[in-house]
Amino acid sequence: MTKTKVNLGVVQETLLIPLWARAAEIKQADPIIVDPKSAEILEAIDYDFDKFATANNSQIGACLRGMLIDNWVRAYLQKHPQGSVVDIGTGLNTRFERVDNGKVRWFDLDLPDVMALRKQFFAETERRQFITASCLDTDWFECVKAAGTQSCMFVAEGVLMFLNEHQVKQLFANLLREFPGSLFAFDSISPLLVKNQKRHDVLKHTSANFDWSISDIRKLKDWDSRYQIMEICTFRDLPAKYLKRFSLLNRLLFSYIPPLRNTYRLALVKLG
Repeated sequence: MTKTKVNLGVVQETLLIPLWARAAEIKQADPIIVDPKSAEILEAIDYDFDKFATANNSQIGACLRGMLIDNWVRAYLQKHPQGSVVDIGTGLNTRFERVDNGKVRWFDLDLPDVMALRKQFFAETERRQFITASCLDTDWFECVKAAGTQSCMFVAEGVLMFLNEHQVKQLFANLLREFPGSLFAFDSISPLLVKNQKRHDVLKHTSANFDWSISDIRKLKDWDSRYQIMEICTFRDLPAKYLKRFSLLNRLLFSYIPPLRNTYRLALVKLG
């Protein structure tokens, strides 16, 4: 079978990391995420995934991140079954397949090169629409508003740290202005991780660089007091049965040493 070659920008290429992580997870006895679709896609792509083979921490971490955000989306859909979800920087994510309730209006948003690849493995439906755009554009807002739902949730997984601070602030401000009361789930990193990114177990195999960081996610309120921090999750907040898959040293360091404990976190924010 002829495999699909990838032709992606430097940052866009990082979408292959969570794809690999989810595909590899299916081999576990007690998988964090069960995602056969990702395994199928990985087998169909012509790319050197073997270079990620020793990145155990990122493989587990990407799946835990995906699981937590999935849970936040499911909780949102329980309250708003016919709401809209916008997956910003969707890459080759399979979140729709994992959480679809049969009623949600779903929007997968990414750049042109990513969307060209995505369309080889996914199809639009009556409730699922692809948007080819940058998250920093504003034209796509009307597409989401046209769905006519009264509630929106935005997700940015593995995206914001590749933007600069001005861009992140602008994205937040745009969403607050156009979709007041919506939820925004995302991950962020600390300045310490940016400083040591060349040691990152999987990013070091790419040419991409982290940019935006924030020392304390609660500082978002300094940007605008209308940002409400609903939940924050760090390494030590994750399910113990899965944390056991990390080395004992990593569990101790990232659970009990404050600067390390805060290097990575996920947050759920209400915009207004």
